[in-house]
Amino acid sequence: MKRTKGFLAVILAALLGALSGCGGASAPSAQEATAETAIAARTLAANMASGQAEPPYTDVPADAWYTPAVRYVRECGLMTGTGNDSFSPEDSFTRAQLATVLYRIAGEPDVTGEDNFTDTEPGAWYASAVLWAQQQGVVNGIGEGLFGTNSPVTQEQMATMLWRMEGEPEASGAADASSYAAKAVGWARENGIAPATADFTFAPKADANRAQIAAFLFSYLTWKDGQPGTEDIVLTVAGETLTVAWAYNSTVDALRELLRRSGTITLDMSDYAGFEKGAPLPETLPQNNEPMNTDAGDIILYQGRQFVIYYDQNSYSLTPLGKITGMTKAELQAL
Repeated sequence: MKRTKGFLAVILAALLGALSGCGGASAPSAQEATAETAIAARTLAANMASGQAEPPYTDVPADAWYTPAVRYVRECGLMTGTGNDSFSPEDSFTRAQLATVLYRIAGEPDVTGEDNFTDTEPGAWYASAVLWAQQQGVVNGIGEGLFGTNSPVTQEQMATMLWRMEGEPEASGAADASSYAAKAVGWARENGIAPATADFTFAPKADANRAQIAAFLFSYLTWKDGQPGTEDIVLTVAGETLTVAWAYNSTVDALRELLRRSGTITLDMSDYAGFEKGAPLPETLPQNNEPMNTDAGDIILYQGRQFVIYYDQNSYSLTPLGKITGMTKAELQAL
């Protein structure tokens, strides 16, 4: 098809400190590591729900409500399987295991000293994680000097630890939760951190199985991604910085790496076929092509190098890069 006139200045930049993948590189602070881990959660659920990827474990169905979350925690090294290529989604998860996962999210900072619990062992695989969690006020134990090392995590305990990691923000209390967890449960519900699906009902006092833990973590990090201070690729179109949900794939990782090496990239994009604007990037990126029914706001890579923003519909095999959010089709076309 013939290209038409109509150029558009588009600027891509990576904010200083933004990392691809799942965070934790270069020993960042706990706050930075949590934000960087959150970046990796962006749009993963939508990508994995497309059915283009294989299930992460033999006992995790491709269409299960928790599959995107399980894939995420595995790829980010937050949770591992239980052996024999299994995840055991229905199994319980202990408080020591959860403390270890939260410690990983925080970037595993150095800690010194010993915790005050009588049921933990110095030098054990969970020792640094529990010490960090106590020092940060993430855990208080279960009473009588016990941490509850091997006790199953309840759903309200999961919510409470995440709530404390956020500095105990104000929230409405939940009547169906224990008194210590009431605000945490209310906060989790108000912010969409408690998974909400047709296959899962948040029951604060019930034990949380491994699938639910993965889903809580994924929901939390997706929520965290939208909070102030989270840094990622910045897209500026015609002088206006847009909000983008970047895809989670090796192509976007390569784009981040290109931006870190090259700095800001300015593209003079031209119309094509009345539904998109595109321009070549300085380098060819790896492709992750899949059949797509694109619409206004979709950002894709074509033939490994062409950076394209759609302002109308098309169907083709393309590599998804992200989706512009917070704008209607008419607003995007006007821009």
